[in-house]
Amino acid sequence: MPSPALFSFRKDNAADPRGLLSSIGEVVYSWDIQSDALSLGPNATDVFGTLPERAMTRGIGFAALVEPGSGPSRYDAIFGSSEQDQGEGVLYRTRYAIDLGGRKMWAEDTGRWFAGSDGRPACARGVLRLDRAVRSEEFGSSGSDLCDRPALVEQIGLSLQEHLPQDRPVVVLVAAIDELARLNDDFGHEATDEIVITAHERLRSVTRQRDHLVRYAGNSFAIILSGCPRDQIDSAARRFIKVVAESAIETSHGIALVRLRVGAAHAPELGSHAGELLAAAEGALAAARAGASEDAVIARPQRRRQDRADHGGLDVQAVTALNERRVRLALQPVVSARTREVAFHEALLRVGQPEAGLFFASAELVPLLERRGLVRLFDHRVFELALAMLAGDPALTLSINVSPVSLGDPEWLDAFLTLAGSSRGLASRLIVEITETATIQDPVRIAKLLARIKQHGCRIALDDFGAGHTSLKHLRAFPIDILKIDGAFTQNLRRSTDDRFYVRTLIDLARHLEVETVAEWVDDELQATMLRDWGVTYLQGHLVGRAELVTEVQPERRRAVG
Repeated sequence: MPSPALFSFRKDNAADPRGLLSSIGEVVYSWDIQSDALSLGPNATDVFGTLPERAMTRGIGFAALVEPGSGPSRYDAIFGSSEQDQGEGVLYRTRYAIDLGGRKMWAEDTGRWFAGSDGRPACARGVLRLDRAVRSEEFGSSGSDLCDRPALVEQIGLSLQEHLPQDRPVVVLVAAIDELARLNDDFGHEATDEIVITAHERLRSVTRQRDHLVRYAGNSFAIILSGCPRDQIDSAARRFIKVVAESAIETSHGIALVRLRVGAAHAPELGSHAGELLAAAEGALAAARAGASEDAVIARPQRRRQDRADHGGLDVQAVTALNERRVRLALQPVVSARTREVAFHEALLRVGQPEAGLFFASAELVPLLERRGLVRLFDHRVFELALAMLAGDPALTLSINVSPVSLGDPEWLDAFLTLAGSSRGLASRLIVEITETATIQDPVRIAKLLARIKQHGCRIALDDFGAGHTSLKHLRAFPIDILKIDGAFTQNLRRSTDDRFYVRTLIDLARHLEVETVAEWVDDELQATMLRDWGVTYLQGHLVGRAELVTEVQPERRRAVG
């Protein structure tokens, strides 16, 4: 906090505004969101000390001072609002920690944002107030010393609302130090507190900036992972377990060896209710603690009584949805990064009841369909619907997603190749998307399968690129036309130096391979400008167009399924 000596009076005994603001640690600011120009009040140096010029003049530069995991940034607070500007601006308020050249302070950030002609936030005016120095144990608490359970449930709910509608999975990990009571008996309360603080700092060191790490219930930690596929949960949990156990923890009362136990729950697999998701993760943690061998346990869906009584119930419902033409497509545009002209659309699976306006998205459906062995039927119907749409619109180009399960099914592949062969003129306007994780287990076999698909005129896109571990050697062997960069990396370009470096590296790699690139989850103009300047080919996200359910177009039905 600045010294009270900074407080001063003018000759007429009226308070000097600069001195007054500085004495209470406050700085006013104006932020032009569209150009990212930031203007801080004239007392900024008095309060913050000497900062890099970029932090004083650019929103993205100031955001670089924010400590990861300490709380929602100003950008998050503004763009996370569901309110509309009715002409008087929209209030926002957040709290986070900032690093002022090694001196870490809490900052209260309050203001109003004002919409532009498109209704989106265009500028903001507010005030920053430095609160007090940050203690090491406070980091990762999302703006509070210790996050209680209701606040954690609320944070999980916000993540679900943000990511699930965009087909982005959310994972909740709950971690706890094993045998903490024994450690307390051996070392005492003071040393135990030191152990918890050190474990928290180690967890924060390997937590991605886009994720949320909080400490709650005293000695437990919760980590909310966005854009984490189910098949990567175990490796993520192992990363956290390893970093805590990598070396002994030195305390004031001795050296302790610490082990972490982790429980995990995945959305949408376990639903979209924040409280139930946290409870499932806590149940998985209890199972991990009870077991002698498993350090990490992933919660599995509980089968309802009706499901146990009728094992075929879901299968019947799925086949009924196919036969009753309740499988539909939602199209999301993919545009040129330079011209913003639509290059093609991604066709996304939707299943539901048109008369009720209720549809389930692919992120909720595909994992369930894969577990029940039904996904190839739906992938085939999506392919049929896409061909029907291409036949009805000669100017249309579509991309469709194919599950790794379908890709490895000879029956599905034969049917796909037969249809593609009979519609070769249409196949040239079709892009087949597979996830990067689908290429890892058997890259040689996958490369041959993709080559067969491409021989029929289709293009190949590698989806969620950057989320897996595909080597450059294997990547060169795949007949890839388009790399789609995982949106989990592009969504944080404004705030994360690491993600900016990583995305630029991926774009350079694609350029080296002479393939086009799509940046996913592009939600604001600054993202789009950065990506365009770095050489990305296409943009996809809410900024350029949301997925919209299309008017029903059905192929000629050959026979009912079942």
